[in-house]
Amino acid sequence: DSIFMSALKIFMFRAFALILCLCLCLCACAPMGSGQEDTTEDETVWLNMNQTYPEAEIAAGQGQRARVIILIGQSNATGCSLTSYLAECVSAEQYAKYEAGYDSVRINYCLDDHKYTSSGEFVPVDLTCAAGDGYFGPEVGMAEELSKAYPNETVVILKYTMSGYSLHYHWLSQGARGSIYRACMTFLQTYLRALKDQNYDARIGAVCWMQGESDSFEDFVSNRYYTAQTNFVSYLRKDFAKYAEDDGICFIDAGIYTDLCWPNY
Repeated sequence: DSIFMSALKIFMFRAFALILCLCLCLCACAPMGSGQEDTTEDETVWLNMNQTYPEAEIAAGQGQRARVIILIGQSNATGCSLTSYLAECVSAEQYAKYEAGYDSVRINYCLDDHKYTSSGEFVPVDLTCAAGDGYFGPEVGMAEELSKAYPNETVVILKYTMSGYSLHYHWLSQGARGSIYRACMTFLQTYLRALKDQNYDARIGAVCWMQGESDSFEDFVSNRYYTAQTNFVSYLRKDFAKYAEDDGICFIDAGIYTDLCWPNY
C-alpha cells in the first residue's frame, strides 16, 4: 500500500485538528503525577506499574491487514474533555453518532495504570473510552476520520496513558526506557501479539503522542525535551519494528495549546 502513509498523515492531522476543536482542555482536569517539584535533575524515578493484562477474545481474522494506531500520552490522551461541552458544540445528530460509536474502528485501552480499561477487549470507539463518565478522548475524532478513510478495513487503536506524568522522569529514566514506557511496551506487545495469533496482519501506521505539560515546569527538563522525545521515538520504532508499515511508523505530536498553565509550552 504505497499511498497509505501519506493518506494516514493527512487523516491523522485532520483528526487531531478536529478533536482540538471539540475538546475543552481544562487545567484542572490534568492531575499531576508524583510531583516534579521534589525531583532533581539526575534523579531516577521508578513507578510500580501494573504490567498484567488480560487475554483478549478476538474474532479470527483471515490474514487481512489490521491498521494499528498507537495513542499514548498523559491526561489529554486519556481524555479529560467534557461530553457536556461537546453536546453543546455539535448538532444532536452528530452527537448521537459519537454516542453510538464507530464499529469499524476498534480500541483496546488501559488508562492511568488500569484505572480505566476495556478489560483487554477490542471495543468500538465511542464516548466511553476516557477518564470515566462525562469525559471523552481524541480517539473519537480519530475514529470519525478513520471510519471514512477505511470503511471496509480493520482499524485498531491501542491506547495507553498516564495522566500527569512526565517524559523526562517517568516515560523515560535518565534518557533510557522508564517505568511507564516499559509497562506501555508490555501492553502494546500483548495485544499486537493477540492480533497476530488470530491471523491478522497487524501493522503500526502511526504513533499519536499527546504529552508535554508535565515537562514544561522546569527549565532543564523543557530544554531537553527535544532530545528526550527523539530518544523516545527511536525506542518505539526499534521495539516495534517488526510491526511497522512498509513505509515505517509515523510519529504525530500534538502541541500544547496555551501558556495559560504551562510556562514553557
